[in-house]
Formats: sequence, C-alpha cells, structure tokens
Amino acid sequence: MSSVAYFSFTWTDSRLSWDTNPVYSSDISAIYSTESKIFTPPIVVENSVSNLGLISDLTLPIKIHQTGKITWSPGDIYETSCDIDTSFYPFDEQTCVITLTTRGYSKYQLSLTLDMVPIVLTAYQENGEWTLVSVDSTTSKTFRDLVPYSQINFSFTFKRRNAFHLMNTIIPMFLLVGMTCFVFKIPVDAGEKLGYSLTVLLAFAVYLTMVADNIPTTSTNISYLAAYLNVMLALGVSAVLFAIYVINIHLKPEEEAIPGYLRSIAKLSSKVCCLKEIGCCCKKDKTKVTVIADTENENMSKVSKGYEENEQSFTWQEIAKIMDMLLFRIYLFLFIFMTLAFVIIMTIGSLI
Repeated sequence: MSSVAYFSFTWTDSRLSWDTNPVYSSDISAIYSTESKIFTPPIVVENSVSNLGLISDLTLPIKIHQTGKITWSPGDIYETSCDIDTSFYPFDEQTCVITLTTRGYSKYQLSLTLDMVPIVLTAYQENGEWTLVSVDSTTSKTFRDLVPYSQINFSFTFKRRNAFHLMNTIIPMFLLVGMTCFVFKIPVDAGEKLGYSLTVLLAFAVYLTMVADNIPTTSTNISYLAAYLNVMLALGVSAVLFAIYVINIHLKPEEEAIPGYLRSIAKLSSKVCCLKEIGCCCKKDKTKVTVIADTENENMSKVSKGYEENEQSFTWQEIAKIMDMLLFRIYLFLFIFMTLAFVIIMTIGSLI
C-alpha cells in the first residue's frame, strides 16, 4: 500500500518549558526549532518496503510550546507491505496496516499512545480502484531480543470497486465461454466446425492472459476467478478434441463396421434425448405402424423383425450428428452449472 500521509507526534519536555518565567511567559507562547537542536523519538515504520530508517525530516520546523509541549508532524510517501487474499477477486476486501514502533528505547523508556482521534480523514482522497470501508488503530508491543517495544497499528480496510471488472472481465468472459458450447451446433458438412472451435479457444486463451495480468500475483491462496477460467479453458480444449473426433466419425467410410460402444451410445441417446426420430421414447413413427397393420397376418412377424433391425441401424453420419447433439447438451449443462456455482461463491464472498 502506498499512502501520502503525515504523523503528528506530541510529547512534553520539561527542560524546554518557560511558562514559569514571568519575563517570557506573557510575550512568547511558542518557538520553533529542528531535529538537530532538540530530542525527537526514534520511530520507524515497521512494515515499510522502501525505507527502513527512522522517521525524520531535518528541515521540518518543530513547534515548542511554553509549557514544554512539543508538536512534530513529519510527512512522506509511505510504502508498506500488505497481506492480501485474492480468493474472491474482484469482489474482495483487503486490510492493510501501517505499523509504527520505537528503536533503541524499550516500552518502559518510551511508550507510544493514541490521541482521542487517532486517524484524521479530512484530507483523504477517494481512490479510483478502492473504496475505504473502515479504519482502526490499536496499541501493542513487539519483542526484539526478549525486550518489549511499544507499537501502534493503523489499519485500513478497502473494498475493490468492481464495476470496471464486471464490464471488462466478468460479462465478456461469460459470453466468450458460452460460445464454446455452440461448436457442436455447426454441421460437419459446413466445414467450419474445427475453425470455429479453434478461434474461440484462441480468443479465450488471449483473454485469459489479459485477466491474469490484472490478478495480484500471490501463491498463498488461489482466486476462484482463476480456477473458473482454467476449468473453462479445459472445456474449450476438450471441445476442440471432441470436434475433431466428431469430424473423424462423420468422414468414416460406410463399409467400415461401427464399434459396439458407438452403437450403444447412439441407441441410448436417441431413446432418452430424442436425437433420432426412429426409436425415440416420446415419439412414434405412425407410418411404420400403418404399414405393419396393412400387411397380411402371415408376414406380420417378418415385417416387425425387419423394422426392429432397421430401428437399431445407424450410419456414420447419423452417429456423428447424435454425438454433436449429445455433446452440446453436456457442455451446455457444464457451462451453466459451473457458472452458477462461480456466481454463488462470488456473491457469498462479497457479502461476508
């Protein structure tokens, strides 16, 4: 976290008071000096990532009141480390802390305490990516070489503004992923099935790279968005492989025997999903029934037997069409299921 701020330190040095001196107490209420002339507490920003030295500004005036009260307000750009949790990115909240502690003087020699209003936000400016949710401040102590040192923690909780990510990441991602399912709606004879699937896969891979650049890099936890994108990428790759497999089935020569497992899949799919008019569990071929009824009684059994054999016969082109329809339903179900699960998880994460 990078923040532009200043700290206001106050303490009393009885050696610098003149309020009991009648010569000066009525005329001079305060004087100004610098660090080179008076004592300043050795304080550092404990979790700084850019400057580990003492908070110091040799040119900054320090106000000394006649009672010996000293006010020192050094300011700077403070870059501090912040442990982040990207599980619910981009609907996440992050809490960052600025930690101040003393150097050289233990807690028994120099103790840090908080003012009545420890954090003043009058000069706070809204950030385009984050919304400030809450602030808090606490005092504690840290140990170095078994010696306690005084410490103050200023914590800031931010919530990510997600309107940008919804318009530029989430919604386009859903639309792009949904296009993968419709590769199985393209007839093999159209000659565009493989080209369409590869184009969608390439576009999704490029988009995944762009999204990955915006996700904070951390290995302590995995973003649900990244997991969802990788699952959808796996579905896109498998869709290309299945499209090649369907094209290969469609172009098989008719004289080649159809394996038994393909016959079983085609028969089951045609009866359950009505993918083939003959043998559909919810449709009947009335023409066939009429023909059987009009035949002579002695030939009825032969016609019925021939009808059953014809009912279970499939060509390579019919099997390819059945596989297309079956895969379309499977991929559409997986896409809806995974998307709903992702939306529910992200909604719960944003409400926590």
